[in-house]
Amino acid sequence: MRFNDTGGPDTHARGYTNDTEDDGQDLPEDVQNDVDRVADAVAAGFRGPVWHQMAEELYAYSFGRLCAAMRRTDKLMRLTAKSRTPLAMTDEDRATLYRSAPDREHLAILTLNVAMETFPQRLKMGGYDPAHNRGKDGKASNLTSYFYGRCGLVFPRVFYIWRAERTDRFLLHAVRMGDGVLAHALGQTGPEPVPEDVGDLCDALTDMINRLKPRDRAVWNLTVDGLSQGEIADVLGIKVGDVENARYRLRSQVRTRRRSGELYVPPGVEAEWARARAMAKARKKAA
Repeated sequence: MRFNDTGGPDTHARGYTNDTEDDGQDLPEDVQNDVDRVADAVAAGFRGPVWHQMAEELYAYSFGRLCAAMRRTDKLMRLTAKSRTPLAMTDEDRATLYRSAPDREHLAILTLNVAMETFPQRLKMGGYDPAHNRGKDGKASNLTSYFYGRCGLVFPRVFYIWRAERTDRFLLHAVRMGDGVLAHALGQTGPEPVPEDVGDLCDALTDMINRLKPRDRAVWNLTVDGLSQGEIADVLGIKVGDVENARYRLRSQVRTRRRSGELYVPPGVEAEWARARAMAKARKKAA
């Protein structure tokens, strides 16, 4: 993924300098040290140990903070407030980032990589200028804080691509379930015709599955294909808990419709479901 610089326009169209005389006051020692290190990195063409150490420090500082911000919508919105791409998240997006550490870590790494692509050029053009561009509190920012702010500018674009890729993966496995698939899964495709009440049940369940959101539909398609919860999680790139929740949501709908009389489950199918539940409990207990 490559992006153009998403920050605001430079206030100084000049090469890098560490001159602070125009500011009328000295910079804090740690900030002045960052200014000097940037000047060294620019002089070295962003090669060698000075730049490599600097990059490692920027990654280390920003990675944990990005992961933490993704669990708090208010923090994430403040971080991305100055981005040219507004950040809009659904409830499902927020829930995924709150619950899933692997998703947060993956998205943080993508964001860091994109922010770093344009960062050397930004530094070369004098973008890090703490003597003239101070924070809201009037304090000069150190380099790690400046880079973290750059991550906030690119995060929305990275997030939208990440979300689209996840959606595409769900859609790949969320094709509409065809007629006869559930009957086959229930062992009702022998030489004898499928009993009418079983056929009606399969049709009703197929319709319910096809009305689910893509992720839940993908989970049930793979379930019918015989994959375990762990295998489904690996295929879709989600947590096992997300697979369990998707299964639970449909089962809750089935229970509700059965209680209301909208859905009839033939005794033979009910007995098979009970046997499957007992076997699942036994396997879980043995594990």
